[in-house]
Amino acid sequence: MYLIGHALKNIARNKGRYLLIGAVLTISFLAVTVSAMIHFTTAAVIDDYSDRFGASVYFTPDLRKLLALTEPDEDGMYRNPEITTEQYIAFSKSDAVRNTLFRGSRQTYGDGLIGLDQGGEERSLASDAWNSFTESDTHDTQPRRQAPNTTVLGYSDSSLMEDFARGLRELDEGSLFAAPGECMVSRDFADLNGLNLGDSFDLQDVNSTEVGPLHLTVCGIYLDITTPQPDGSDWAVTNRRNEILTSFSTLEEHSIQGLYVTAVYYLKSPDLAPAFESYLRENGLDEVYNVNVDAASYNNIVKPVESLKNISAAFLAVILSVGCLVLILLSMLGVRERKYEIGVLRAMGMPKGKVAFGLICESVCVMALCLCIGFGVGSVIAQPISDAIMEEQANLVEQQPQPDFGDILSSTAGAKETVSALQEVEIVLAPESIVLIAMISLALGLLTNVAGIFYITRYEPMKILWGKSG
Repeated sequence: MYLIGHALKNIARNKGRYLLIGAVLTISFLAVTVSAMIHFTTAAVIDDYSDRFGASVYFTPDLRKLLALTEPDEDGMYRNPEITTEQYIAFSKSDAVRNTLFRGSRQTYGDGLIGLDQGGEERSLASDAWNSFTESDTHDTQPRRQAPNTTVLGYSDSSLMEDFARGLRELDEGSLFAAPGECMVSRDFADLNGLNLGDSFDLQDVNSTEVGPLHLTVCGIYLDITTPQPDGSDWAVTNRRNEILTSFSTLEEHSIQGLYVTAVYYLKSPDLAPAFESYLRENGLDEVYNVNVDAASYNNIVKPVESLKNISAAFLAVILSVGCLVLILLSMLGVRERKYEIGVLRAMGMPKGKVAFGLICESVCVMALCLCIGFGVGSVIAQPISDAIMEEQANLVEQQPQPDFGDILSSTAGAKETVSALQEVEIVLAPESIVLIAMISLALGLLTNVAGIFYITRYEPMKILWGKSG
């Protein structure tokens, strides 16, 4: 208690020096608080947005290459080279890919099911066959393809079901598919076939006879106000009320044979676009296709936050560097006064440890007061400072041209998803911020008495009083 009381009295006696030290510490703690809160909050936001969005990739044919490298069919039409299901899945294995959204579809037929508008395709096929007869005794010796009456759609993520987001479809009863084999059917299709939650049925792929039946169980029934026949036909397979929704994994595990797949890939960063294109070419992507990277949307979202993070880190480094230099300078300027004080205490028989502890007590008292002020003020002003920097960085990103990836297009045209740029980052006090502030506070506190502690540990009492250094 004596040492603590002595420390408090010593602070009062040397209030001029400690006011300077206190001002430096307060400014340093304020800067540390603001910078740490902004830095760790923005780091979490960047990780979150990169996980959810990334830089989307999609493929479009290059018409010049298509004309130069492919031949027209018998009708004179140029057709894009096929991207197989196996290739779509293989592309997702690249190290540059953060996430892949798959959508799969399979045309199926259920013996015990009736599709809305069922019979339209059969009538069309029969009419075409009749018109193609050239002789009355001509007979079709080839087995006729079974007309599909349902389409099964598989999604790797519920965000791909755009009709639900747009309000054209809504869950009426049950739940979204979750477990393998679960599916959702429309209310019209369920009523037509007398289906209820928990009912099961089998579907056969009509495009591949080698694929076994797909067994599904109804877990949900949805209301549907989409246009039943968008193309104006009267076939069951094109009627949207006959669409059966399930997970992509259910279709993939059943069989990828006969499965039609599309995918959107999200890169960890737009800078990885060249490496990803090389990977695509190595895995069979035809050179007719351009690899389009939606770098603009990614940069609009993430770049301002990354700039905010970097600015806060640079600001922290500058403030700490200046603060440390000033504290060391103040400690050196006060070394003469502290030197004789330390010499007298040591000559009176006080051990080195107790003298050092007394100096540290002074630092802790001053540091605690400055930390409370700096931490309190910093917590209040961190948000407006962040908002001002964010606004400025967002404006700069909008004005900057997008990076050129050479033959790789950086375009938003045809992007699968539009994401609004972040306008504000809510600054919070993360546990990492508290740890960093505590560590820096300890370091700055020691710096305020570095010269005094140096004399305690190196010199004997008489050498200190006589001002000798060796």
